[in-house]
Amino acid sequence: MDTDLDHQFTDDDYLAYEYHLYCLTSGNSFSCGNLVPWIFKTSGLVTLIGDTTGGGSCVVQNMTTAWGSTFQTSGYSRLAFLKNGSYYDVDQGVEPDVVLTRLESYYDRERLTSIINALD
Repeated sequence: MDTDLDHQFTDDDYLAYEYHLYCLTSGNSFSCGNLVPWIFKTSGLVTLIGDTTGGGSCVVQNMTTAWGSTFQTSGYSRLAFLKNGSYYDVDQGVEPDVVLTRLESYYDRERLTSIINALD
C-alpha cells in the first residue's frame, strides 16, 4: 500500500505504527465477511469495535455447470489458525477488542469518536 501517496512502493510505506486503524464488526459480518475482521484481528494493527462477527470459515468456490452457468458456493477449504500446536477454524466468529452493547452505538458518530479517542 502506498501509504505516503508518492506513487512509489518503498520501505517508507507501512501502516504498522503510523496510523490508528479501526473496524466496526457485528453479527451481520459472516461467511466471507468474517475474513476481513479475522485478518485485522490477527494482524494486531487494527482495533475491532462492535460485536462478535457471525462466523463462517469456508472459502467461496466458483463453479460452472455444463451449460456454462456460473455460481458460487461454500468450498471445502476452511480458514484456520494455529495456536499451541492445534488448528482452530474461525467459524465461531471474531471477538471485538471493544464491545458495543447497543445497536444505536454503530450510528452515533460522537459516541464512536469518544470511544476511539479514549483508546489513543
